[in-house]
Amino acid sequence: ARNEPDVYETSDLPEDDQAEFDAAQEELTSTSVEHIIVNPNAAYDKFKDKRVGTKGLDFSDRISKAKRTGYESGEFEILGEGIGVKETPRQKYQRLLHEVHELSTEVEKIQSTAKESAAEEKLSPVALAKQVVALKQQLVSTHLEKLLGPDAAINLTDPDGALAKRLLIQLEAAKSAKGTPGAGKSPSKAPAPAGNMVTYELHSRPEQDKFSQAAKIAELEKRLSELEATVCCEQDSQNPLAVGLQGASLMETVEILQAKVSTLDVAVLEQVEARLQSVLGKVNEIAKHKVAVEDADTQSKVHQLYEVVQRWSPMATTLPALVQRLATVKQLHEQGEGQGQLQGGKGLCARLPQGSSELLPIGSCPFQPCSSGSS
Repeated sequence: ARNEPDVYETSDLPEDDQAEFDAAQEELTSTSVEHIIVNPNAAYDKFKDKRVGTKGLDFSDRISKAKRTGYESGEFEILGEGIGVKETPRQKYQRLLHEVHELSTEVEKIQSTAKESAAEEKLSPVALAKQVVALKQQLVSTHLEKLLGPDAAINLTDPDGALAKRLLIQLEAAKSAKGTPGAGKSPSKAPAPAGNMVTYELHSRPEQDKFSQAAKIAELEKRLSELEATVCCEQDSQNPLAVGLQGASLMETVEILQAKVSTLDVAVLEQVEARLQSVLGKVNEIAKHKVAVEDADTQSKVHQLYEVVQRWSPMATTLPALVQRLATVKQLHEQGEGQGQLQGGKGLCARLPQGSSELLPIGSCPFQPCSSGSS
């Protein structure tokens, strides 16, 4: 309308608050934001009577070069960036061994649960396990134990054996320190230094060791019998995968299985696929040749039938007239045969004597009408 003031409709909030409100509404309605409902009572019950242990910790804001004491996050201390303290080779070696051990444990868990989960990852658990084994071999091949000393040796596969090995090394070191006294003094008079004295108490149970060894042997025999029962079973003729798996021994059967599994390699599969493609091409050529031969036989038979029909076509046109003529000739023959029989009967009646006709009963002569007609 003209000559009237302009009117703008706005909400009750100021312009700044309106922008924030619109952004909040857009964030709440966005599908990229995951909305989690937290129960305050359950959270309070979970963290009730809980305290943060600050004993021996230092979270002050002091400026110092030394690292402040914080929470320990693992078995080995992992130094972060920008601290100013350089990690020693022994710490680095132990940290790498510990991380490799954790990685191998996680890979084993992934391998155990890979069959149950349907989701496929880009890096398969088998390939990851191979990479972990290669990394461990590469780490062990550096021979850092010789440089860092026996204290840095950590056997991840057999921790008990590693402890026993370390114990034996310490015993040998204590024995050598005790057996080398000072010069010019007898071994009985040489006092052992208090700092190098090591005291160990060993408790051995031979019966328990024998029992555990017998249990291990029994377990191995049980597993071996189960394996033999599984491998040396009767062959199923209907199963093509079980053909040729019966070996003379368990080792031979395992070798056969290994040879069959090796055929599933990518390179071998490519060769097999190429050979199958060539065989398929030859089979297709044979099929085409067979079809061509069958078509040639069919064409020759059709050609022979066509020639027979061509020879028969002029006869087919004259056949109805020929049949009609043969039927007419048949009728003429039948009429001629009847006339011949009639003429023969007339002659027989003419040759009979006069008195013989009286001997015949009346109507017995078949030619009676003919004779009467002739007379």
